[in-house]
Amino acid sequence: MSEASMPSAQPAVGPQLAELRQQRALGLHEVSQRLRFSIRQLEALESGRYDALPDMTFVRGMIRSYARFLDTDPEPLIHGLELERPDAVPRLMASPSLTMSPQGVGFFRETHSTSKRWVLAGILVLVVALVVAWLWHEDAAPPDTTPASQNAAPASQDTGSVPVPPNRPPEP
Repeated sequence: MSEASMPSAQPAVGPQLAELRQQRALGLHEVSQRLRFSIRQLEALESGRYDALPDMTFVRGMIRSYARFLDTDPEPLIHGLELERPDAVPRLMASPSLTMSPQGVGFFRETHSTSKRWVLAGILVLVVALVVAWLWHEDAAPPDTTPASQNAAPASQDTGSVPVPPNRPPEP
């Protein structure tokens, strides 16, 4: 079992990383250039002064990156950090109120229903626009001014029907 994965009497995570770095004959300057962490941040991490770093999420990420750079499994180190500092446990994992429901996380449900509202509003606007265009087209059409007699089709002679003259007022 390696030193990083020993569960009991395990030294603090920072000193473990410093020891692994020294075993590989790496200087802080080399690690700093490769991982893009400042030397001051690496010193704070290796000495266990986590309060000198931005927050525990950053510390967890730093430990993961550092462990991978040193070809070490980061999970035992992360577990050691969580034992060392309970505030290092990610909030999403620590809070039972934020468990995943079948509908998803609340933010996504809200976004989904909001997008449904926008789609429905768009359809409603489209229907109203079509009705208005249809009514406007009906009003803009010229009125039918041809007499009723011209609209009626002439009667066919082979049916034997007699054409009816248009209604005229009686002559006096």
